[in-house]
Amino acid sequence: MGNRSTPPRSFNTLKHSNRDQRIKRRRRERIVLLSIFTVVFAILLTLAIFLVASLVDVIKANNPPKENESGADTGNVPSPEDVTYQSITQANTAVHTGELLIVNTSHEYVFPTTAAGLKNIYDNRVKYQDVSNTYIVGNPTWKLQGVALDAFNAMMLKHYELFGEGSIKVSSAYRSYEDQASSTTSSTPAGYSDHHTGLCIALRPNDGTYLESDHWIYQNCHKYGFVVRYPDSKSAVTGVDGYDYCLRYVGVAHATYIAENNLCMEEYAELLKSTYNTSNRLAITGADGAHYEVYYVPAGSGEVTTLQVPKNRTYTISGDNIGGFIVTVNLDQTSNA
Repeated sequence: MGNRSTPPRSFNTLKHSNRDQRIKRRRRERIVLLSIFTVVFAILLTLAIFLVASLVDVIKANNPPKENESGADTGNVPSPEDVTYQSITQANTAVHTGELLIVNTSHEYVFPTTAAGLKNIYDNRVKYQDVSNTYIVGNPTWKLQGVALDAFNAMMLKHYELFGEGSIKVSSAYRSYEDQASSTTSSTPAGYSDHHTGLCIALRPNDGTYLESDHWIYQNCHKYGFVVRYPDSKSAVTGVDGYDYCLRYVGVAHATYIAENNLCMEEYAELLKSTYNTSNRLAITGADGAHYEVYYVPAGSGEVTTLQVPKNRTYTISGDNIGGFIVTVNLDQTSNA
């Protein structure tokens, strides 16, 4: 029996075989291209996600969420409509007390019967780790109101962390009537100096020169509740020239507004008196991130004045030493009063 031989394939069979191979090859090429495209797309997508995440981190680093004094995020502005008000009475003599008093040659300071609240600056200097001389005090007997000294210490602690010790010197602080009367460097009459409030502090570099206009303290003091009490550009309003190195504590809300609007204290007090009241309150976002409302209430003609104050928010009342009260409401801090 003879061997079987494979019959030769016809031309059509060869043609179909070649076509099938081409189809398979193209199919493989498409699969390879699709795989390459998928890998490239995945890489590009990963890079894009990484880039976006990096940009978000940079934005967050440069714009951290603001916090109020309690450390709560204040990114959401509280609604003033959520505040409920009640009536209280305030003795009209209180127009001469508070952190927003205007004391100048036209408005005399009314000394309290006792100088309560004053604290020795030298004895209460802030320390940085084991360093006690974070700033220099020209006279170890000088004092400030406690609220002003606490804020000043916080500012000087930050200054020390940034620039080191011994570069700033306190050159003046609280002055009694007798201190002012015996002063050989001030032309302000006794009784009319803002230093009587215990809220003013004068600063100089320890080398005896003056702070430059772009000094860190000038640029940042409002964050700690201080304003430049006598800006050179406002000497026609304040009546004082060449004393721009005197800072005055007014609280962060007011300091922020004064700094951002290039005002002096006299201009700010007049603005509140002429424009803002219980039904038209000034909204301020402080440098501390907290949200405030501020309004003015003129003192009544009798012994007391009725004021509208919030029942469910914290607030402070300060006299202006002229004829009215300034109410400051912290919208971020609730109260059960």
